[in-house]
Amino acid sequence: MIETFRKIWKFAGKERANINKSVAVSFLNAVFRMFEVSAIYFVIAALTEGQRGAKAAWIALGFMLVSIIGNGITASISKMQQTHAGYFMAANERIKIGNLLKGVPMGFFNDNSLGEVTGVCTTVLGNVETLVPMTLVNIMGGVIGTIVFTAMMLFFEWRVGLIAAAGIFAYFLVVSAMEKKSAAIAPNLQKSQTALTAAVLEYVQGMGVVKSFNLGDKGDKKAQEALEFNRKSNLDMENLMTPYTIFQELVLQAAGICMIFASVFCWINGTMPIARALMCIVMSFLVFGQIRLFGMGISMLRLSSASINRTLETENMEQMDERGRALSPKSHDIVFDHVHFSYENREILHGISVKLPDKTTTAVIGPSGSGKTTLCNLVARFWDVDSGSIKIGGNDVRDYTLESLMEQISMVFQNVYLFADTIENNIKFGKQCVETCF
Repeated sequence: MIETFRKIWKFAGKERANINKSVAVSFLNAVFRMFEVSAIYFVIAALTEGQRGAKAAWIALGFMLVSIIGNGITASISKMQQTHAGYFMAANERIKIGNLLKGVPMGFFNDNSLGEVTGVCTTVLGNVETLVPMTLVNIMGGVIGTIVFTAMMLFFEWRVGLIAAAGIFAYFLVVSAMEKKSAAIAPNLQKSQTALTAAVLEYVQGMGVVKSFNLGDKGDKKAQEALEFNRKSNLDMENLMTPYTIFQELVLQAAGICMIFASVFCWINGTMPIARALMCIVMSFLVFGQIRLFGMGISMLRLSSASINRTLETENMEQMDERGRALSPKSHDIVFDHVHFSYENREILHGISVKLPDKTTTAVIGPSGSGKTTLCNLVARFWDVDSGSIKIGGNDVRDYTLESLMEQISMVFQNVYLFADTIENNIKFGKQCVETCF
């Protein structure tokens, strides 16, 4: 768990300050809750001592007002800091991934689906946005609140306070066991969510093809498989967590019952005043409220960690080599010299040699899959050729930085509808795709 906290803290970056503020304000929130308990005690003490005046009522009312106002302000501030941290953690990461995508080679999407990257930027970072700050605040706030309440219990009535401390310790043991078990399931759950997002996006984007070729029964196979994977992952997580959740609640309920019995027993044998015994009974219903927040945070901790791991994996995408110089050639002629290029084992361009003179417009025409787009993209050095060279103004494109290269060239990709009578005998199909490279 400590390692997960370190990972989250490192991932938070500039937003750590807002998370720290939220946790600090959570401590103040726990302190203000103690005023509510004090108000209850004043009322109980007044009733058991037979006081009929309004003094105790006014004191209790004052404590309640302080508690209500303090709780409202601190809860609002904590929530705002938590929301700010979550939003900007995810926003900054989305911007970072977007900038990294600008530098990936064309071959990146041989092994990586665009839908998966989109899923990371939506579903995965959505989890980071909502879960990570809430998890940290719930865990730390729950621990702080529990410590404050338990310390007050030990100070108020140490015998009953020891029972509460023992219940909390047993609760921590159950939560620790649950956290270890969930370590094996959480990454799979995160993977299933990303796969489902990717499959749905790909299916929606290809809806036109599905309709055109009547693939309604077969086209959604991948989406159905992803949906089933996600359903199974969620059920596995629920089946794992449910017994631990039940056991956690049983531990707290048993500790609360023991606190009640101890209070009654001490009152019966005369070692505890009635007011103190009644107050201990009331506190048995309140003392474990904050520790439940801790349990909720732990149940989401592994999912938060898995979301961060998936995001960091996406950050490791390969980047183009940019060790060039800022060049400004006198001419802008483009020369392909025996260029070979392949996507993994599939060769797209084989020994291409061509010269495009400066200040000319060249149209690259060919059927789909013939390498037109690849040819144009290689000019912009979206990836390095297997062999041969491409030069602009006499300089190899690999000698340019990406920025300076983009300043020297521009490309326009345009779909044009051509008909058989437009170009005699050269185009046999009614429609071709023309991509123009300037």
